[in-house]
Amino acid sequence: MSDIAHVLVTIRDATEDDLPEVVDLWGMLASHHESISDDFKLAWDSKRKWAQYLEHKFSEISTKLIVAEEKEKLVGFMLCLLSPNQPVFKERKIGVIADVYVLESLRRKGLANKMLEVAITWFRKNKVRSVQLAVAHANLEARAVWRSLGFEPYMLYKRLDLDKLERRPKMTLSRRVVRNKKVKKRSGFALRKIRRGSS
Repeated sequence: MSDIAHVLVTIRDATEDDLPEVVDLWGMLASHHESISDDFKLAWDSKRKWAQYLEHKFSEISTKLIVAEEKEKLVGFMLCLLSPNQPVFKERKIGVIADVYVLESLRRKGLANKMLEVAITWFRKNKVRSVQLAVAHANLEARAVWRSLGFEPYMLYKRLDLDKLERRPKMTLSRRVVRNKKVKKRSGFALRKIRRGSS
């Protein structure tokens, strides 16, 4: 049991019976992302699909699902995965924190930190040397939390939305021709100077 900021919370491994509640928490996480950016618009059956994904991953030994429980109700979860690294790198296996969520009313009370401690113990047991996660650029609160827990920038992903792409005005043909003529005149003048100097 962990007494976190006067809130009695249990941090433990999830059981199969916990999966429906974890899916509900994930739904809150997904809705939060959808509210901060149009990049995270959900499919109409997103919750059902993620429930299927979670059920599949939960059965694998390369998955650890950690939950935070208060008064027999789940208030947070952390989904951790072991993933093969790209074969070109020396580090063969990496740890991945795939999804994390804590109810808003219980944030800033150390729950994410406590779940991370359990996750790190599991990663170390599986001989993982580094742990990665992705955080939405617009999710300033989450970025601050992970920074406070020691995570540093590693890769910077860029996104180009083709539907929003504005075409830049193209340079007219006449301008290009004039520019080419000027370059040729300068080049010819330079060549004449070189020839005179060498004679």
